[in-house]
Amino acid sequence: MLINNLGRFNPSEGCRVFSETPKNFYKLNSPKIEYITQHKTAVDAGLTSPELDVFDIKASLAFIDDCLNNSDVYKHLLRATAVPFCFTVPDKRMDLGTELEERWLPLLQTEFEKKMSGANFRATLQGNTQLSGQINPADGTGYAEFLDQHSCATVVGYYFPTAFQEFDINSQRKRIVNLPTLDKLAFCLSGPFEIIYTLVCYPDLLFDKQSYSPILCASSLEHKDPRMVMMFKSYGPHLEFWLMSQMLSPSTTQVSEQWSGGLTIYTTS
Repeated sequence: MLINNLGRFNPSEGCRVFSETPKNFYKLNSPKIEYITQHKTAVDAGLTSPELDVFDIKASLAFIDDCLNNSDVYKHLLRATAVPFCFTVPDKRMDLGTELEERWLPLLQTEFEKKMSGANFRATLQGNTQLSGQINPADGTGYAEFLDQHSCATVVGYYFPTAFQEFDINSQRKRIVNLPTLDKLAFCLSGPFEIIYTLVCYPDLLFDKQSYSPILCASSLEHKDPRMVMMFKSYGPHLEFWLMSQMLSPSTTQVSEQWSGGLTIYTTS
């Protein structure tokens, strides 16, 4: 079985996971999805063009729903949180790190603090590192193709934030490579743009009142320093972005029950 009953991928040979028996201690505050309202939120934040027809987007989402529900391989994905999206990513000629530092992270701070009264957003770049000029799509993750599609088509899809929960970063990247194809749909390991879009639309995603929340890894992008990884996490009522080291020792990377990589499934029109 490719996907377990929590809507997460089972590890393939050579993957490092926290536990062979998946744990459910860390949980998202799964949002109640109402796409028309979500679309308006995204338009107001400047993430989605107001010229797009929301009913065309919903038709594309319904097509993806049907593909997944009718797939013996992928239908269990829908047991986990699935956030629909249609947004505009940076022009592929733009530097991704600069876009994150100068537009996307400040936008998340503005929208999060506006909607979550008394809570703050903070971005921390560990060890005097930076994002500008340092970030690129990791080979094999499908993220370069995902970014390219936005320059020539409307991209509509779903972000599955916990598809690779408990996988270390390298295993998330490894697991995405050989997934079975699904007709007319494209897959990639999720990146920071889907995460930021989701947190703008659902700012309480990482604040379940009954459970601790997972940490959302933006594993599709890699830093020029391979020790550094990007992630989004809650801290009490607050939200944080971290560019931080994944190293437990000079030769061993972190593998955590709390870390979660996402899967992005999309179609174009």
